[in-house]
Amino acid sequence: MPGTTEICILGPRELVEPFRGVGLDEVRADSSNVAQKAKELSVSRYKIVFYAEEFYPALREFLLKRTGSVFPTFVPIPSMGEGERYATERLKELIKKAIGVDVYLEVE
Repeated sequence: MPGTTEICILGPRELVEPFRGVGLDEVRADSSNVAQKAKELSVSRYKIVFYAEEFYPALREFLLKRTGSVFPTFVPIPSMGEGERYATERLKELIKKAIGVDVYLEVE
């Protein structure tokens, strides 16, 4: 049952369940239904939707169409594995846009 928070997390069960413990609403999805779930969330009460980085390829077109939209903001969560690192780059962009400074240090 959805809570009263304006933040949710979209992803597979193993990703979303821990976030329930800190009060976020969870929306379970897999690669076959994530695009539909994201569309439903785009007209919901949520202000922030975190999603698993692994879903970016399935959500890319949807996210590009939302460019310029304010709410909800879709924010990728970086994965622990070796991936494209889209989430990390996107978080860097969002933080720099919000505070005007790139706070990430590149480690060589």
